[in-house]
Amino acid sequence: MKSSKTNRVIWLAGVMALVFIAIVLRPAVAAVGPLLHEISASLPLSAAETSILASAPVFCFGLGAFLGPALVRKFGLHHAMLGVLILLAISTVGRLFGGSIPLLIGTLGVGLAIAVANVLLPTVVRTDYPRRIPLITGIYTTLLALSASFSASTAVPWSQALGGWQPALMVWGVPSAIAVLLWLTQLKRADKASDDANQSAANSKSEQRAVVRSSVTWLLVGFFGLQSLGFYAILGWLPNALIAAGLTPAGAGAILGLTTAVGIPFGLLLSSFVGRFKTLAWWAAGSSLLPAIGFTLLAFELASPGPELSSRATIAGVMIGLGQASTFPLSLSMIGSRASNKSQTTVLSALSQGWGYLLAGAGTLLVGVLADLSSSFALPFALLAALSFSQVVVGFLAGRPGQIPAGH
Repeated sequence: MKSSKTNRVIWLAGVMALVFIAIVLRPAVAAVGPLLHEISASLPLSAAETSILASAPVFCFGLGAFLGPALVRKFGLHHAMLGVLILLAISTVGRLFGGSIPLLIGTLGVGLAIAVANVLLPTVVRTDYPRRIPLITGIYTTLLALSASFSASTAVPWSQALGGWQPALMVWGVPSAIAVLLWLTQLKRADKASDDANQSAANSKSEQRAVVRSSVTWLLVGFFGLQSLGFYAILGWLPNALIAAGLTPAGAGAILGLTTAVGIPFGLLLSSFVGRFKTLAWWAAGSSLLPAIGFTLLAFELASPGPELSSRATIAGVMIGLGQASTFPLSLSMIGSRASNKSQTTVLSALSQGWGYLLAGAGTLLVGVLADLSSSFALPFALLAALSFSQVVVGFLAGRPGQIPAGH
């Protein structure tokens, strides 16, 4: 009886830990976009440095994702997660002391920590909550979106209330520390048998080969990468684009907050039913079509800003937000369900998120470069529209039923 009660407490503590992990995995990046104008003016940063600051975390998401399987082999799943949470907490606060160099170094630390946590989360869910994969995935993806939206929409008001962008970003160090403390309770789950099983699975060369050779893997890489590119391009550049077109920083931040929040209820509802669908092809294609239309509307509006800029940008943001809130949980559900076992889940998660985020990072950087070269955000947003239309096709193909065969 006592053992059963202890297990329930650990189970509930694990859920709370996942809640706080989800809360802190986006704000350290999402809050930077609305403050980018203030940060670049206060340090000051060149146009190139500003582009690097906006895109560096996403590149780190890609590069760091490949560290996930290696850390699981070395330390075990739960201890690896503890390490990256500690790195995230330290980097979130440490990057705010000093000038541009500590900021960039700390941002790299934030990006790497989030990258590995992104990869480990699907494996944690599959390992600790095997009968609740769609539900737990839906909960943490919803919280990822909520925290991103909240941090983006409150970044400028907090900067005004607290006296600058540094304290506005520093507030996210508190939930990061709480996530570390809560995750310490989960180390009891990481007994030797469990960690040995994880390490053995992660070391399976045959499973790694099976994942790499499967066409399913590379369709998921494309789908995850394209939807991530759209999300982080919006997160990093939408406020700057709208400010350049004539909106105030507060107004631009509010539209970004709405864009990242509007689709959350639909995304949560979709996540709760996604396990019941025989195919995700039409859902993935339809969800991808909404951002494609939204980016097209934004590109036309940014090419010739008018008095209706705010209302039209809001309509475009709603369409983009509805689509992105659906494609992200769909991509994670595919990663969790297309693999044949835990070993494949870790490898598939690393490849999909690793290469996918590298694609997203390159696209986010390209948006800044094209905007600087053309002195307008119309061209890069037209490119985002074209890539989103290609995402419709990739999403349809990736969403068809199928599973990676087990390695032999």
